[in-house]
Amino acid sequence: MCVVLLSMTAQAQEKGDFALGVHAGATFSKIEFLGEKDSNTTFGIGAFGQYNFANKWRLELEANYHPMQDHVSDILLGLNVHYLINVAENFKIYPIVGYGVTFVHTDLDGGENDTDSGIQLGAGLQFNLSGNYFLSGEYKYQPGLFGDGHVLMVGLGYRF
Repeated sequence: MCVVLLSMTAQAQEKGDFALGVHAGATFSKIEFLGEKDSNTTFGIGAFGQYNFANKWRLELEANYHPMQDHVSDILLGLNVHYLINVAENFKIYPIVGYGVTFVHTDLDGGENDTDSGIQLGAGLQFNLSGNYFLSGEYKYQPGLFGDGHVLMVGLGYRF
C-alpha cells in the first residue's frame, strides 16, 4: 500500500498529470421530473479537473450547469475515470465510466428541488494543441438521471 501511494505521489510531479478546463455542450434527455415525462434539449457550461493517477489512467471531477429553461435548471457533479489510448502523437481517445449527481431546481409553484444520481458511460477524444493546451470532445450516456440523458461536450483544457 505504501509503495502504491509513494508511486502515485511521484507520478503527480510529472508534467501533464493535472489539468483544468472548461467545456460547453448540449444534453438531449427524456426526463421524468415531478411525475411528468418530457423530452428536451438543454445547453450547458461547466468546468473540469483531471488527475493522471497512473500511466494511461485519469480521474476527472466535473461540474456542469444548465441554466433555467422551461422553469427548470440543474447542476451535475460527476466523478469519472478515463483510460487513455494514444492514437497518434497529439491525439488520444478514451472510454468514460463514472458516477453523477444531479441537483434540479424548478421555479414553478414556489420552487421545488430534487436530486438524482446514477452512472455515466461514454467516450471521449483529446487533441493536444501547442504548449500545454488541449481540445476535448465527449459523449456520455446517463441512464436513470431523471430519465435518460445523452450529453455532448466540447472543452478546452490546460495541463500543469
